[in-house]
This record gives sequence, C-alpha cells and structure tokens, in this order.
Amino acid sequence: MKSHISATIDQDILSRVDRYRHAVKRSRSQVIEIAIERLLREEQPEATALVTSAGQFSGEFSRSETYDR
Repeated sequence: MKSHISATIDQDILSRVDRYRHAVKRSRSQVIEIAIERLLREEQPEATALVTSAGQFSGEFSRSETYDR
C-alpha cells in the first residue's frame, strides 16, 4: 500500500531527479522511492541473523538465563 506524502526538496536535487527520470523513463515519485530504498538498504540493512541465548526450555519461562549475566 502506498501513502501520499508532501516533501520540500532542494531545487538542484529536484532538477537532477527530473533529468534522471527522463533518461530512465520513470515518474518522479518512482525515482525518489528507489533512492530512499537504496539509502535505507545501505544505512539500515535488514537483519538476517536470529539472536538467541544459550538457555534451554525446562518447562517454565525464565528471563534470568538471558538477562542475568
């Protein structure tokens, strides 16, 4: 699902976006969305590891094995 936003962008950046979008035949919003996706992928990569503890389940739940170290 897409959401509508309003943003103020520096004119020089917007001119570069417009030149690029004409070259690749995409809409302005598509180019901005792609740029944001790339930025987030570089700055905040999705976690691929599952964090676990050495504790084992013994019939009851205890946070002490995980947090009392």
